[in-house]
Amino acid sequence: MTEKLKNVKLKYITGKGTLKGFISILTPSQKYDNYQAHILLSKEEGEALVKKMKDLQKQQFELCGKKGKLADLPCVPFTTQDENTGEEIPDSEGRYILKTSRKGHNSKGETMPRPVVINAKKQLVTGRINIGEGTTARLMVDLTGYKAPMGIGISAKLLGCQIINLVEYSSGGFSLDGFDEEDGFDGLGEEFKVEDSTACVETEEEEEDF
Repeated sequence: MTEKLKNVKLKYITGKGTLKGFISILTPSQKYDNYQAHILLSKEEGEALVKKMKDLQKQQFELCGKKGKLADLPCVPFTTQDENTGEEIPDSEGRYILKTSRKGHNSKGETMPRPVVINAKKQLVTGRINIGEGTTARLMVDLTGYKAPMGIGISAKLLGCQIINLVEYSSGGFSLDGFDEEDGFDGLGEEFKVEDSTACVETEEEEEDF
């Protein structure tokens, strides 16, 4: 019987960064069926992390018998796209973006455990919150080696998120701003939550160790 290959693995916790793009930490993304978060890191941390990933990738390459090409890494220089030309514009601060994810469901269709979410005081966040782009956070990931048709690489499996400064996501379709509190009907008086607005708005689909 052939012994199963043991992939390289390293737990890594980012410094404070800014969450960017589509964020799906508390529930799996319907489009990609995964939990995911992308975080902007400083130039210094990004360069150091890429070096660390390349070292791990080299080790994985050795484990795989030096057979196969090298896959792209999940930490790359951050760029923005020019709306008129579509040209990729390098970030003025030289920041990097780390793309992390983990499976949303297993082969049986069962929901996989979500990443652990804690607040700035290292307390577990148990209530429902809407983590939006611009949130300041730290991410805990497993940097894990793999061999696949696209090559030999390193994945960044999302384990947990520490929220330093929360920016809540809003669909932008409904807000309580502009209403005044009045005397009158007060039945069913529950606190309004951002997610309650989705019923009347068309939306586009789309740390114990900290």
